[in-house]
Amino acid sequence: MKRRDVMMTAGAVAMAAGSDIAKAQTQSKTYVLVHGAWHGGWCWRDIAKGLRAAGHTVFTPTLTGLGERVHLMNKSVNLSTHAADVVKVFEFEELNDVIFVGHSYAGHVIPLVADQIKARIRHLVFLDAVVAQDGKAFLPPGVGEERAKTAIDGYLQEPPALEFFGVPSDHPLAPWVKRRLTNHPLTTLMETVHYKNGGPAGLPKTYIRCLKRRDMSQPDAVEAQLKGKPEWTWQTIDTGHDAMITAPAELTAMLLKMA
Repeated sequence: MKRRDVMMTAGAVAMAAGSDIAKAQTQSKTYVLVHGAWHGGWCWRDIAKGLRAAGHTVFTPTLTGLGERVHLMNKSVNLSTHAADVVKVFEFEELNDVIFVGHSYAGHVIPLVADQIKARIRHLVFLDAVVAQDGKAFLPPGVGEERAKTAIDGYLQEPPALEFFGVPSDHPLAPWVKRRLTNHPLTTLMETVHYKNGGPAGLPKTYIRCLKRRDMSQPDAVEAQLKGKPEWTWQTIDTGHDAMITAPAELTAMLLKMA
């Protein structure tokens, strides 16, 4: 993709976000955006630009062993490591009253963070995420062990095809995304979640479902679980799993409206 095309795409997002400034609260908000498996903080580029153009503060941490921190990957990296990564961002940046967003796998990271520093969080947003459940791991029992048999070094999963993320191969940003995806450690998906302080309970929570799911023939189990439940708001966006890539203007507008 040519540099000029990339700049035009980012500019379009900022302009679209700018049109929502008047509708958004005038008081500056703070957002922490956490990426999913195989990704890094880089994937939020256009969302962060749009939110910052609207006058807000944005942090997009990259989890240990992924993205530009891929050189730190090792077998000891697990879900607790990734939760600690984000807790430290809150602590060292002295963040409070945060709109806290987690995409995909980060639906296991952000509740663990909330379990530790709940008072610093204003609103939890799960973007097409697997919502962590106390006493369970991301993967069902035995699945991780089976995958480890063919994993790189016994624990690293290679990125799937872009279509897995809902990014068409002919999308303008497809090459940009493909270049940046890195192996993901199975260890993060096999660690059982244990809450000490109720996890995300007591916090306002929004679930944003990307409507173009991989298997549209099956009912949406997450919708059945969460829609209409206390503390939860259900929203949808008509795009694939990587909404920050395929629908940045629409997603930015949704996040601007989060209270």
